[in-house]
Amino acid sequence: MLKGNKGEWSEPYALLKLLSDRKLALGDENFRAIEDLFYPISAIIRHEKDRNVNFSYDGNIILIKDEVNAYSIPISEFEYYAELCKRRIQEKKKEKGAFSIPEIEMFLQSFSIHSLKAKSKNKHDITVQIEDPKTLFAPTLGFSIKSQFGAPSTLVNASGATNFSYSLSSNLPDEDIKVFEGLRLFADKFEFLKNRGISLEFERAESILFQTNLQTIDFNFEKVLGDVLLAYFGDRNSKNKTVKNLIQNITAANKYGYNTHINSEIYEMMMKKFLVEYALGMRANEVWKRDYQASGGYLVIRTDGEILCYHFYFLKKFEEYLFDNTKLDTPDLKKHGFGSIYEKNNRQYLKLNLQIRFMK
Repeated sequence: MLKGNKGEWSEPYALLKLLSDRKLALGDENFRAIEDLFYPISAIIRHEKDRNVNFSYDGNIILIKDEVNAYSIPISEFEYYAELCKRRIQEKKKEKGAFSIPEIEMFLQSFSIHSLKAKSKNKHDITVQIEDPKTLFAPTLGFSIKSQFGAPSTLVNASGATNFSYSLSSNLPDEDIKVFEGLRLFADKFEFLKNRGISLEFERAESILFQTNLQTIDFNFEKVLGDVLLAYFGDRNSKNKTVKNLIQNITAANKYGYNTHINSEIYEMMMKKFLVEYALGMRANEVWKRDYQASGGYLVIRTDGEILCYHFYFLKKFEEYLFDNTKLDTPDLKKHGFGSIYEKNNRQYLKLNLQIRFMK
């Protein structure tokens, strides 16, 4: 029997819902469908472990084919099971952990789908071919599925490669280090350093690969992200944890002397570019050459079950969605080896870790 959490059940729900809707609705930065702006769906590809399953239309019939099998199922059945799947997931709103939906499993198996999550060497969960009436093109777009049914997902996952190092302006004695380590909140740690007359000076991103990737955004962007991390960890106000608010503060300081009188959005543009690049395949521990493996963007499933499209094909909306709906987050200190003062060549240092999470 198939079991999965709310996020995992969202993948088959997205398949059923998109096939029954026959269109992709473009979303704005506030998770609203843009009125009268949608793209008809002509085909969908689901990536199974050992094959691709192709879905297309013949009137009110959905045609399903893989290398071996072929099925014809009325679209009305997809409408029924999409609604049922949504209700079953929503019924688990206050519960955690994995659960089964036998009716949906049986329907999926009727056309040889035997898993919840798509299996793909690429970074997308589902591939959709749309019809663009403006260009007369029929682009095939890859999507990762982000569901608001479950807990908010991460955009930039924490790892040792997302550590940034800072040097202390002067060394602390051992007794002060013990006090520093005993403080639970980073805001308290930073205040303790400030009271001791010590500032943190950015050194570098610990991973040379990540450092190089960040330079593809802007030569100074590694330092900009370092400043973003300092502002995040040093602030007690949770409202200031959003990417948008943090970048507004960085812009006001303009530490790197960009001509913000001519273009006041330079820092915002850098951050948006970074978020888009990361959404489309950049990783901290891999060389980034703009191989857009996600081929595109996200399908966001709202809590009411409606699905909105945010895609590189519609770059401006995609940027705004990422910029307006992400925040910094504090990952596990021990797991990723940051947050403690250490000494190297008679100088003391502190590492901070970058993790960016969706707010919804």
